[in-house]
Amino acid sequence: MVRLFSLLLILPLAACDAVSAPGTPPPADQPHPVETGQVRVIDTDRQFALSGVVRSADRARLAFQVGGRLVERMVDIGESVERGQLIARLAQPELAPAADAAAARVRQLETQTAQAERDLKRVEQLKADAAATQQELESAQSRLDGLQASLAQARADASRARRLLAETRLEAPVAGTVAEILAQPGEFVSPGQPVMALSGGSGGLEVEIGLPENLLGEVAVGDHADLVMPIMGGEITGRVTELATAANGAGHLFPAVLTLDDAPELRAGTTVTWRLRSDQPERLTVPVSAIASTGGRSQPRVFRVDDNRARSVTVTLGVVVGERVVVDADLAPGDTVVTLGLDGLVDGRAVAVRP
Repeated sequence: MVRLFSLLLILPLAACDAVSAPGTPPPADQPHPVETGQVRVIDTDRQFALSGVVRSADRARLAFQVGGRLVERMVDIGESVERGQLIARLAQPELAPAADAAAARVRQLETQTAQAERDLKRVEQLKADAAATQQELESAQSRLDGLQASLAQARADASRARRLLAETRLEAPVAGTVAEILAQPGEFVSPGQPVMALSGGSGGLEVEIGLPENLLGEVAVGDHADLVMPIMGGEITGRVTELATAANGAGHLFPAVLTLDDAPELRAGTTVTWRLRSDQPERLTVPVSAIASTGGRSQPRVFRVDDNRARSVTVTLGVVVGERVVVDADLAPGDTVVTLGLDGLVDGRAVAVRP
């Protein structure tokens, strides 16, 4: 048994000696099989088709400023409304009694204040006739001052109660068309919760279109815009009136609002396409599959093939165009880069390009 154990120990040592025998090249020096692609220059004159839906420039999402149960809605989708028209009503049982009580308190204090004013005048006359003391005069004045302060507070409370009661009635802030219904009679709505959307008025038409990040430098507020209506046919014009400087999150588009010029056939809800031309400086591209070490903290890089050896070149990535990606790197048009066989590839490794 001891001899068998000794033999088992000797065999691995012998195998190690055989692998590291002088004159045998290490596996790293063997050519690494790869496939390659070319570095190319992107077309600098590109046209982008960006779409959006026409909407009214005058639009509003309407909400009550108080909460309650929606008991009545006077309009439906598609109906026209006039500015100031009553279109919905809430039930708030405690608001009407509160407004009545506040108004009654005001009337009570008005009566008491008027009586206190008369009392003060009478005491002033008695004081002039030496029939009242200074203390009686000061007491009458103090009572009047207190009632006047209470009356002012009561009037403020009554005004607030009337305002809250009025908030149970929803009126159209602009003339237009009901575009959306967001709450039904019988539902409870919270303060500020939209219950209806209006579209229309005399503000004209506009369209909101999302811009990709690489086109932000091509657009500015005030720019002229040419658009087409792909479904209805025809062309329209407009101008850029708003341009967002931030998106709604990583990878999102940047909203741009275009105010459209008058066109007889143009209606809210029409789809339009903005054909935006981008004339950018020449940029180098490589196949997306050529990018190595795109994760973690490693700097993205590609491997350029020079004299059958892989040379690591760090790159700064730009936008993806189809199956290629724009890069800023020490590369030249026509350079060959590795696209398949990146696993285990290191700078200076010999490579064998597959046909």
